[in-house]
Amino acid sequence: MIKCFFFDRDGVLIKNYGYLNDISKLKWLKGAINSTKILNKKKIRVIIITNQSGIARGFFTEKELNKFHKMMNFILKKKGGIIDKLYYCPYHPNGKIKKYKRKSNLRKPDNGMLLKAMKQFKLHPSECVMIGDQRSDYLCAKKSKVYFEYKKKYALDIQVNNVLKKFNDK
Repeated sequence: MIKCFFFDRDGVLIKNYGYLNDISKLKWLKGAINSTKILNKKKIRVIIITNQSGIARGFFTEKELNKFHKMMNFILKKKGGIIDKLYYCPYHPNGKIKKYKRKSNLRKPDNGMLLKAMKQFKLHPSECVMIGDQRSDYLCAKKSKVYFEYKKKYALDIQVNNVLKKFNDK
């Protein structure tokens, strides 16, 4: 039984503009809002796992990112969905901001964020699914033994329903 869906943020739930921190540019991808509503109704956790090296690179601060994420969830709530938790990695080995210039196991393709989430919510890998759009997402899920699918070219809610059906048919 699936208890949690992990999603990458940019390119899966929202349009990937690269280092997005401006709420006026937020564009939900087709089926993303409905996906959260479907999962919320089924009491399946919705958790975002996202690299945010824009912090290390000096494009925006953690405070600004947290404000963006709060607004993102506020907009989603108004449309009837909710993100249970959002994990991000602010680090990058080539960052300009000293505090964030380092390697970290939180940064995908490492699986620190997934492990943290599974521990916090007492999840077993077999109860989890991850959808991402990059090889780093795939490697992160693989290291954690979490079922993974690349984001398909069609609406995310169709993909989520297909995954749910696949697991229910087992």
